[in-house]
Amino acid sequence: MKVGLPFILAIIIAASVLVPYAQAGCSVGGCGGGSDSWLESVQTFMNSDVPIVGVTGNKNTNSISTGSFQAGQPAGEAVAKSVNSTASIPVSVISGAYVAPGSRADSFPAPGMLKSLDAISKKEVVLDVSNRRSPGQAHIRGSVNIPAKSFFYENGTLRNVSEQEAILSGGGISQKDALIVYSDSFSSGEATAVLYALRYLGHDDVRALDGGLDNWIAASLPMETKENVRSPASYALRPRSELLVDYDYVKSGQAQMVDARSFQEFGKSRILNATFIPPENVLDEGRLKNGTDLQDNFARLNTSRMVVVYSDDIYGASVVWFALQLMGFDARIYPWQDWLAHELKPI
Repeated sequence: MKVGLPFILAIIIAASVLVPYAQAGCSVGGCGGGSDSWLESVQTFMNSDVPIVGVTGNKNTNSISTGSFQAGQPAGEAVAKSVNSTASIPVSVISGAYVAPGSRADSFPAPGMLKSLDAISKKEVVLDVSNRRSPGQAHIRGSVNIPAKSFFYENGTLRNVSEQEAILSGGGISQKDALIVYSDSFSSGEATAVLYALRYLGHDDVRALDGGLDNWIAASLPMETKENVRSPASYALRPRSELLVDYDYVKSGQAQMVDARSFQEFGKSRILNATFIPPENVLDEGRLKNGTDLQDNFARLNTSRMVVVYSDDIYGASVVWFALQLMGFDARIYPWQDWLAHELKPI
């Protein structure tokens, strides 16, 4: 049977239209391995100023541990230092179901510190606090990088006020800025740890992005690769000492204690009457569980009494602390290292 040229052209056009829909259920790498050219096209589009639509995605829960300090400036004032070929720019690995952007606020009794997964306004300064961030690597459009580890000493305790003041001022952050904090993955605890530090420093207008960068990518929201720089600012700290608890208060038994360490560590030794709630118990595939699901995790706790979360890992403790805050608890963080220092001190 002879096939005319118009019919052949129609088949080619139809195939070109259907291919994106056939690939919509595949990972960024494509179906069955994919092609380099398709991957380059996707990565280029992901890092453009246009929201990406139809890319399937899930969460990348890899832990972040190293990085260097770098400051930046918000959208609208950004200065491009360098823009490399996006084909060679690493982005979070995503696979699985598409994440719908929007708000989950109705799921939590006190959602004030949660930033919904949707567009960010120009009035909000976005802080990328990932401890591993390379120049030119894809990030949320307009965001600036101040690594989470900048706020803490190696033992996980908060740096002194003057040091943190210098970090924020040097990064161009003032106490008047509305801050949105995120990291590569929400489960790393980097964003919640920095949010905890900022709240202690007296910065009330700060929220953590729901799901972090991996969910931002999975929701097909705008990204870029240029480096953003903010002019130095003057940050006047107003520390809220009431957000810290000491050994004597913990020892008194006034607070409800939550152990956010591993089950093995909890089994070896713990603070009297502590409830075991590790960070993974409040997460669902790297994202914070909905409020209805968190109710079971906190069923033993009384909302009328303060809760103190302790761990030897500030990042893990902050995830549990953040979940408690959203569920309406008055929560604090206490370092397990301080407890050991007092309990093991020679008499």
